[in-house]
Amino acid sequence: QARVLEGGAPVTCRPADLLKPELAELEADVRRQAQEKGITLAGNAIDDVLTVALFPQIGLKFLENRHNPAAFEPLPQVEAAQPVAKAEKPAASGIYTVEVEGKAFVVKVSDGGDISQLTAAAPAASSAPATAPAGAGTPVTAPLAGNIWKVIATEGQTVAEG
Repeated sequence: QARVLEGGAPVTCRPADLLKPELAELEADVRRQAQEKGITLAGNAIDDVLTVALFPQIGLKFLENRHNPAAFEPLPQVEAAQPVAKAEKPAASGIYTVEVEGKAFVVKVSDGGDISQLTAAAPAASSAPATAPAGAGTPVTAPLAGNIWKVIATEGQTVAEG
């Protein structure tokens, strides 16, 4: 520990306890700047102090323009709801494929919503490729996990290191 700290004292308390208090100083600074620029602070000034503390580059500019809507982008406007156009009348009848619990059914719906015919759909062709037949192979034992792509040496062949 002494070698890592290079002679420094180890931190044995909560690290935040070692920071000097800055809030009172920041509050006085914000009040001073607000008075210089004629900014009216909120009733609970701590809110404005924290705004400046969290956003030091733009906090004061925000406080200056808080009551000036022209300084900000306009509020989004909600468009009046447009009546929905009536849908065209559906065709007199329709044929649909409906899937229920993994089974496909062809359904013919006539005008009025009555189901007049229900038949099971033809099973879809399998899109999985057929596996090639495996040839006669020789098992290769390996001490490590992995894939062997190519065997260069043959059994009994003398090989050089490297």
